[in-house]
Amino acid sequence: MKILNRIVTFILAAAVFPSIITRVLLRAIVSVAKDSTAYTLLSGFMENTIDNGLEITVSIKDLFGYIRDGSFSFEGININFDKLPAEMLATKNWLIATAVLLALALLIALTIMGCALFAQAHKTVMGLGVGGAACCFGAISCFAKFAAPFVAGDIDIGAFLGETLLGDNKIVSSIGSMFMSGAVDVDVLQLGNAAITMAILFIAVVLWTFAYFITLPSEAKPKKEKKAK
Repeated sequence: MKILNRIVTFILAAAVFPSIITRVLLRAIVSVAKDSTAYTLLSGFMENTIDNGLEITVSIKDLFGYIRDGSFSFEGININFDKLPAEMLATKNWLIATAVLLALALLIALTIMGCALFAQAHKTVMGLGVGGAACCFGAISCFAKFAAPFVAGDIDIGAFLGETLLGDNKIVSSIGSMFMSGAVDVDVLQLGNAAITMAILFIAVVLWTFAYFITLPSEAKPKKEKKAK
């Protein structure tokens, strides 16, 4: 039974890594704002598609393909991180906190794997599992705060894209910015199912370890050493 416990705990913790790599890390739905100039012009020849929001999903595996030399390239749009407007950087600390919490969750998963292989530290594993799940839910909360200004429309994505798509010519990019101003609505911007899957795996570690621990015979449970008087 001890071997089974070690194997199940190890597999649950190890599954955290493929979850964050292959499953959706970020999910966004964007649409053309109906009160924008762009919507008025485009609806004339795209009336069947313009009202449908575009769903964008990105995994960590995808991100490695999009990021090149300090810039981000997606669907032909090249964005240099150094040229991001100040309002887009205002909430970057929440994004950094999200990344730190997810990295901490991975470190916790690695620690649980080590405990499963080399120790019978049931309470430690349960505590680590709770901590890992808390990191995942904390990351979801932090990313929601990062995304809030985009979803609320406080940050004009349309103006930024209009300026970016039309290159470095200031006059042309200014026209593009005016044309696209208020044209893009970010309906949804959230962490994808990778974070939730990770949290579920950590909770599964806790529940499995707890179930195993309480079914152990009393003589098999670790005894607290009495302090010498």
